[in-house]
Amino acid sequence: MNRTTAIEAAQASADASRGRAGSAAMGRCFESIDRAWVALRPAVVGGAIASWLAERGSLTRRLRAGCGRLQLILLRQRAARPLPGELALLGLRRGRYAWVREVLLLADGRPVLYAHSVARSSSLRTAWRPLSKVGLRPVGDAIFDRHGTRRGPIRVRRLQSVDRLHRAASRALGAGAGRLPALWARRSPFVHAGEALWITEVFLPAIAGIGARPRAAQVNRMTRL
Repeated sequence: MNRTTAIEAAQASADASRGRAGSAAMGRCFESIDRAWVALRPAVVGGAIASWLAERGSLTRRLRAGCGRLQLILLRQRAARPLPGELALLGLRRGRYAWVREVLLLADGRPVLYAHSVARSSSLRTAWRPLSKVGLRPVGDAIFDRHGTRRGPIRVRRLQSVDRLHRAASRALGAGAGRLPALWARRSPFVHAGEALWITEVFLPAIAGIGARPRAAQVNRMTRL
């Protein structure tokens, strides 16, 4: 191994150690990392959207149960810079790249959900190898029935038009969608073999037209953190 390769290997090992440490502590540090994301409580949000925000099962399964046809549009999936607030979640330094995936879900032709997923690029060679082949399938299909995967706490946020995630959702819908109102979003980590995958879901106005609850056979079996 030459000197450059040895340095790169040492850096990768150090980054992995920080990532594992961050995963173990994420439940404690989430609020201190970004206080704009808060725990879901009745005082925070009410109405029909509350049940979507609180859903601990697969949103993909719930959407499938409530519509005739669910379509996924893959907007982006590549190595990219994560959002500023995600660097600390992943244990990455400023300027480092991560695996970033953005999709738009349509229920019977209506856009109902914008999803943004991020993980350390190195985890796609280890704990999150299935994500490298997820393609046009929802990420939820690859993680919810995977043995040993745990879901962390759900945090929610009301996104205004100035927020990056709100702007990203607006771009995904295109110019013809008009000006979007404030949007509710939620974020939570999924941990497998010590590596975290963070998924942020932004609920679009048409979600209000999807009312079905998931069937009993689709109850989430994932262990809580």
